[in-house]
Amino acid sequence: MCSLEHKQQTLQRALESRTFRRSEQMRSFLQYVCEAEFRGEGSALNEYIIGTEVLHRPQGYSPAEDSSVRTRAYELRQKLERLYAEELTGEEVRIVIPRGAYTPEFVRYPASPDVESGTVTSTESSDDVPEKISGVARPTRWKSILLLALGAGIFMVAGYLIPRQSLAKSEKTGAAPFPIDPLVKEAWAQVAKPNSQALLVPATPLYLVLGPETHHAYGTLTYPAPPEGYALFRNHRPLPKNGRLGMLFTDDALGVGSMDAVVIASNTIRILGGDTEILPERASMMPALHGRDVVLFGAPVDSEVISEILETTPLTVDYDENHKEFVIRDRANGQVLAPEMTSDGDFRSVYGLVTVLNTRESEHGGLGTIVFSGITSVGTHGAAEYFASPRSLKTLLEIFAKSGVSRFPAAYQVVVKCKIENLLLISEEYETHRILQNE
Repeated sequence: MCSLEHKQQTLQRALESRTFRRSEQMRSFLQYVCEAEFRGEGSALNEYIIGTEVLHRPQGYSPAEDSSVRTRAYELRQKLERLYAEELTGEEVRIVIPRGAYTPEFVRYPASPDVESGTVTSTESSDDVPEKISGVARPTRWKSILLLALGAGIFMVAGYLIPRQSLAKSEKTGAAPFPIDPLVKEAWAQVAKPNSQALLVPATPLYLVLGPETHHAYGTLTYPAPPEGYALFRNHRPLPKNGRLGMLFTDDALGVGSMDAVVIASNTIRILGGDTEILPERASMMPALHGRDVVLFGAPVDSEVISEILETTPLTVDYDENHKEFVIRDRANGQVLAPEMTSDGDFRSVYGLVTVLNTRESEHGGLGTIVFSGITSVGTHGAAEYFASPRSLKTLLEIFAKSGVSRFPAAYQVVVKCKIENLLLISEEYETHRILQNE
């Protein structure tokens, strides 16, 4: 057991650390939940209370429509893991916020004999890695994207199965698990048909994954790992002292944002009475979409299907030589929307793109197509989050009405601006749109 004084000291060291120094909101989040635990009120913490008290959401806001608390809680857990892996490596008592909860726990850890004063030592030869690496360098953006992608498949399955189980219980009792907003029902009508199964197809980017050199997948070639890979790998993963790392190519991983978008779409369609089947694009090329209502996830650069669909639309996501980044490009006027960057070269905001094409015909009637795309997988997440929000859809209809369009058009595109931090979505809002076919 830890005394209150010991817990308070542990919290104070975390708040004063370099890891938390630059993020006032994360400091406030951590301090609020820890002080609630000190007062014996930890069990009362919930998403709504944190949203209003820490993130300053308005009274009466809906956590179901606004995922900011869940997103920030995920980021807080990541920061705490990084804090104790990279900076406060000698802490015997550490703050842990279990997944699925907001009440912090103060867990006692044994001191590590291999780590002293934030220095990671390695027994690899000098030809393989530096003998001593002081601290751990902050991952560059591409490394952060890769690290976020590695576990996405597992989280996608977990996030998908849990809602399915909840819905199954509701089907047995006959009770509606969630209220159905008419705007969401109208916007998703072409892909959320009762007694029908929509095909959800996430793009499958090609990643170069770091892992133990003995790990082989289906005979894939393994390439030598760079020296800095050892320190990054050991942050959160075990590796024997004399273990060696290698890299291999895989298209079995998703970005966290794309995974979130798939879960949002699956939940929304099932709430509206439809059903879904999820297949990665490498198993669902264009012919597999024949006769199916489909929802696609990802950027054209990672998807042959999305690339082909967006080839004829006015708005698309592609690489811009002038900005040296992916952008939203308007083919009609040549204008681009580029991501905003911090002084450290990280993304501050990106853009998501919703493309609705309810214009496909088949022998069974009209078929629906929705494409959630964007700059990074966070843009894809923001696009899906926006399109599943009744509040956002109400605003969108009001914007359409100013152009004389009273309902959702048959085909249109919407650009969503997504504020992000640490490659995680914070909020999303309307930026612009194009109507492709009104009726």
